[in-house]
Amino acid sequence: MRPPALLYAVMAISESALLLAGFALAHAAWSISDTPDLLVPLAMLERGGKREVMRFEADTQEEAIARGKAKMATLGEELDAWAFAREGPLNEKGNKIDVISVDLGVKGTKTRVTIIQRFEPYAKRRHFRLLGDPEIAIDGVVQDSRRVKDMLETIRRGVSQHSRAAPLWDGWRQP
Repeated sequence: MRPPALLYAVMAISESALLLAGFALAHAAWSISDTPDLLVPLAMLERGGKREVMRFEADTQEEAIARGKAKMATLGEELDAWAFAREGPLNEKGNKIDVISVDLGVKGTKTRVTIIQRFEPYAKRRHFRLLGDPEIAIDGVVQDSRRVKDMLETIRRGVSQHSRAAPLWDGWRQP
C-alpha cells in the first residue's frame, strides 16, 4: 500500500504537466541523439497553455545545471508548470550510468517529481540508445512502475508530441 503522501503527490500532478515533462524528455534526447556533445540543460515552461524553452549554458555542465535549477526556483508560481532537463551520471551499484533527468514543477505543489531515463550516449558507439523505460522519483523515492503506470503513459504521450523525437523514439530503444 502506498503511503497517503505519495498517493496525494501522484494525484496532484496534472496531465498537462506530465505531457510537458514527456515533451522535455523527448527534446533532450533528440538534442543529444546525434552528437558527442553534452546536453545543454534546458527548461520547458508552460504558462496559460503556451510553451517556451530556455537553455542554460556555462563553462561546465555542473554550473549550467546549477543555473537552471536556480532559475526554476525563482520562477515558482509564475508558471503553470515547468520541466527542467539535464544530462548527468547516475551512480548505480558502483557504475556510472548516463541519464537524462527531468525535474517537473507544478504551480501550487511542493512535490518533487523527477523522470529518469538511462541512455547510451552517441559518442560511445556513434549510436544513441535509450536503455529501458523511464522511471519516476517522487520526493526522491523511485516509484514502482506499476504504481505510476498512468503517469508513465502520459509522459509517453508527451514524448509523442515532439515532432522530431517521436518518430525516432522506438528506434532509439533498439540495440
